[in-house]
Amino acid sequence: MNNKSFTLIEVLLSVFILTVAVLGLYNGINYSYNSVKKAKDKFMAAYLAEEGVELVKNLRDTNFVSRTEPWSTGLTNCPITAPCKIDITDTALDSTSPYALLKNDNGIYSYDSGVDTIFSRQITTIESGDKIKVIVTVTYGNEEFELQQYLYNWF
Repeated sequence: MNNKSFTLIEVLLSVFILTVAVLGLYNGINYSYNSVKKAKDKFMAAYLAEEGVELVKNLRDTNFVSRTEPWSTGLTNCPITAPCKIDITDTALDSTSPYALLKNDNGIYSYDSGVDTIFSRQITTIESGDKIKVIVTVTYGNEEFELQQYLYNWF
């Protein structure tokens, strides 16, 4: 008997193979999407931490240009027990909470206005002689990014 049609077993096997292939493809795409999102969030946390360091450096530079004595004026009031915050609209470190960053319509992160984000930033300073250790911690979701840098007395 020469039967040219598919048997039920052949059809079921074909459907099973296609299902495994599609599920594998779906899992690969889902993993890639999650990896890209995690990388994007980590890059943004790194940029926000660097911005925090640069804003503190700007305060130090302002002290230098205006010949404010001591050079560390306004930079040493942020211990680990009471961290500070600063954004581009501030001219000094602020030790009041909340530390959650908001994003405005122009894409600028600040503490004052905008829509909620997953990011919060805390700045800690530790003075040691002629240098100040600046520690910026950006928290996002269950993750945390920390950047440390030393500022030195230019006077």
